[in-house]
Amino acid sequence: MSASESVHVPERRRSPRNEPAGLGSRLASLEVVICCGSGGVGKTTISAALGMAIAAAEDKRVLVLTVDPARRLATALGIKGIGAEPVRIPKARLRRAGISISGDLEAAMLDMKQAWDRMIERYSPDRATAQRILRNPLYQRITDSFVGSHEYAAIEALYELHDAGEYDCIVVDTPPSRNALDFLEAPSRLTDYVGSRLLSMLSGGPSRFGFRAMNFAAAPFLRLADRLLGAEVLAEVSDFVRQLQLLYDGIQGRARSVYRLLRSPQTGFVVVTTLEQGPFAEAEFFCAKLREFKMPLRAMVVNRVLPDVFRDSGGVAAATTLVEDPKVASSLSDELHQRVSTDMARFVGRTFLNRNTLAQREARQLTKLGRIGDVPIVRMPLFSEEVSELEGLVRIAKAL
Repeated sequence: MSASESVHVPERRRSPRNEPAGLGSRLASLEVVICCGSGGVGKTTISAALGMAIAAAEDKRVLVLTVDPARRLATALGIKGIGAEPVRIPKARLRRAGISISGDLEAAMLDMKQAWDRMIERYSPDRATAQRILRNPLYQRITDSFVGSHEYAAIEALYELHDAGEYDCIVVDTPPSRNALDFLEAPSRLTDYVGSRLLSMLSGGPSRFGFRAMNFAAAPFLRLADRLLGAEVLAEVSDFVRQLQLLYDGIQGRARSVYRLLRSPQTGFVVVTTLEQGPFAEAEFFCAKLREFKMPLRAMVVNRVLPDVFRDSGGVAAATTLVEDPKVASSLSDELHQRVSTDMARFVGRTFLNRNTLAQREARQLTKLGRIGDVPIVRMPLFSEEVSELEGLVRIAKAL
């Protein structure tokens, strides 16, 4: 199967000027939009702006679900803070910032503890089992240390919100991760964890037919655990594991349902990256994995791209002249009626040429995106200031 066959591209809509529709319009028909990418590429900001663009394109109720938004994002959205309960962004405030939305825009932050507690309550065979697990002192430590715990909690929250049907579109800002695949693998990883052989061994308890009956290879571990923890603690561990394994069937079933949602035609992945080597390589790898997992890649957003002006041949010639011709400074002084030193002229020229070198490098990186698939690619320009006000976020939303 070719790359273009393994992804679904929403039908292009045309604006009154017969120009290609923006990304917000392209994705407005979807029920779930998942923004992925490595940490530090601007995923949270792009997610919020994309939710704004979708609400502006269609009369829909849109929720932006983020994991750990910076305070400046709450400020940018025009609200005091973002919590677990969705907060509506005032339409009047958005209009004053320069954008009118047809639908409603809300934002919420993932509550990790709440997500895990709900999972325990949902999959436990009865309330007593759920309460026993929730009260166990090992419970919080395990959920914090479990690889992909943030990712699984995000998927759980997404699935629950989508299943409730309160929102027409949910935009998910995935957790910052050293490996973007943690999000895709989280459901199966949790299932494997709960059903692992080690947990099955531990669930036997510190008795002659449990820990003591394990094979000879486990004996050194058990003797050390007895000395360091004591039989009482091991008994608590065994009890916790036995209770946890009661959740296996429910977690396994939910994992299947989650993967059906992630592969659904109503879901779309948007990969956010910069053109720096590390994030760009991870984005390429992630896109390849989406095809392998048969999950729909809808678009790529390349963030912080230098403007095309830095690749302008006339600009390069002018900058070279500023650097090499000492007479230019005198000519500029006469033209501007203000003294321009030779050092300043050279500094301006060198600065432009340095940017040109970076812009040429970025252009070569951008040509590689054609290999990823037939999906829209949005180049987000590098802004000189941080997005700390709503007007800045609106500017990004309009660029999308």
